[in-house]
Amino acid sequence: MQTWRLTYAVNDGSGMFGLEPAKPHTVEVELPTEDLARTGEDEQRILEMMRAAVREKAGEAAILTDAEEIAS
Repeated sequence: MQTWRLTYAVNDGSGMFGLEPAKPHTVEVELPTEDLARTGEDEQRILEMMRAAVREKAGEAAILTDAEEIAS
């Protein structure tokens, strides 16, 4: 398992009405990415794992904006 710091925003639509824009949030998660390459199909698999992790944390409106590997 590798630990990742994921940054995301929750797009609830309020920004389009001139209300406060979405604020960035972070969450640290462990994902089974140690045996996956950082290119091609493996990279897409890693991104989907990350997207699923932020949706699990914040709901379907969460949008992944950044990811940083912080531990292996």
